[in-house]
Parts: sequence; structure tokens; C-alpha cells
Amino acid sequence: MHRSAKLLMATLVSLIALLALGATAKASNSIEVGGARSVSASGQLVFGNEPRLELGQITCDVTLLRTVGAAIAKTEGTLFGKVTGIAIDRGGASYEHCRLNRFRRLESILPLAEAGRPGRHSEPAVGVLLYDVSGGRPELWKLIYDSFQGNLPNIEGVNFHIQGTQFLLEFDPEIGENLRCLFSGQAFGLIRVVAGTASTATVVLERTRLSGRALSPTLFCPRGTFSGTFTITPNIRIRLV
Repeated sequence: MHRSAKLLMATLVSLIALLALGATAKASNSIEVGGARSVSASGQLVFGNEPRLELGQITCDVTLLRTVGAAIAKTEGTLFGKVTGIAIDRGGASYEHCRLNRFRRLESILPLAEAGRPGRHSEPAVGVLLYDVSGGRPELWKLIYDSFQGNLPNIEGVNFHIQGTQFLLEFDPEIGENLRCLFSGQAFGLIRVVAGTASTATVVLERTRLSGRALSPTLFCPRGTFSGTFTITPNIRIRLV
């Protein structure tokens, strides 16, 4: 009788452990994103990281408008949102709010919604141009989940990248030639999570490379990148479900 009771107890303990493991696995299938579905992230956009080159370096303050889903499946490559708009604080027509360190005069920075076509733009504030890229090619400006950081059940960060980033830069023409550089690639970042809340996203500089392709025969285009820490507004909640 005593032996039977011990066997029954062992069986119950094993069953409870299996149920707990199953519940944990089920609970960790996805990441819940609480709060607003539309958020913004403000930081810097940098073109020409090699100051010695002809293009020099251009740094502008930008704000990315994003839509995010209510849940992210914890599977690498999962689409969880999209960049819908890019606001560039240029100041006046000569981009005086952007930091320029070479002689070429910048004519425009155009976030592209299609091949060669910028998004429609508005001016929500003086000197700020907001480009709508929501209605362009579906493969552009996608938010892709890569992995998470931390130990389950606590998440300390979400690794992601922006797929299909495209900017067209136009410069002061020389001898009638239209000088243009096309920057494209993937921008990698880390959404930092503190006590279940995400308020900042940090650029992963060593992985972010926007390759520059000259659309003018006399112009050399280096690479570009995003830079610094982006502030997420409003904050979003991150937890396992």
C-alpha cells in the first residue's frame, strides 16, 4: 500500500511537471505588444560615414512612423509591422537643420515608396517634411522580428530590422547634370525592454549598411546608416502570451 502511494505520488508529480512545461511552451509562443498600434521613433539618419570622400557626411534628425501588430510570433523573419512615414527635419530649402560638412549643396532627401518614386509629402511643422510610404511596394519598409534578448519569461529586448529601406539623395547640379545617390538596404535595431515597457530602440551600427549607388556618372556614393538611440512614442508594453 505504501509503495503504491509512492508510485501514485511520483506519477502525479511527473504529470504536473509535464503540464507546467506545456503551459510554459504555450505561453512563450508569441510576444504581446500592448498599447497604441501606431508609434513613432525619433533619431538620426546619416549618409556618407567617410568624411574624406566627395559626398562628405550628412546627418539629419528623422522620425519614423510605424504600425505594429498586437502580437509577434517568436519566429525569426516574422513580419510584425511597417514603417508608414518618415519625417525629416530639414529646416529651410537648403536643409540648414541637417549637418553637412562638404561643398555639395543638398537639394533633397526622398524616402521612396516605389522604385524611383518618393512618398507623398506634407509639412506638419515648419521645416519638417513628412513622406508617406505606406502605399508603396509591399516589400519596402517592413519591420521584421529577428530574436529576443533576456531569459524567459523576462524579455529585455527585441532584435529586429527594417527591410527595404530606400532613400534618394539629390544634389546641386553641375554643368546641367542631375546628381543623385540611391541608398538602400536593411536597418538593424534593438528595442530595449525595461520592466515590460519599451521606450527606446538602439541602432545596431555594425550590421546596418545602406549601400550607396550613384545614378550619375560623375558622382561617388558611399554608404549610409541610421545612428544613435531612437525614442519610441508612446511607450509600448512587451510581454509573453
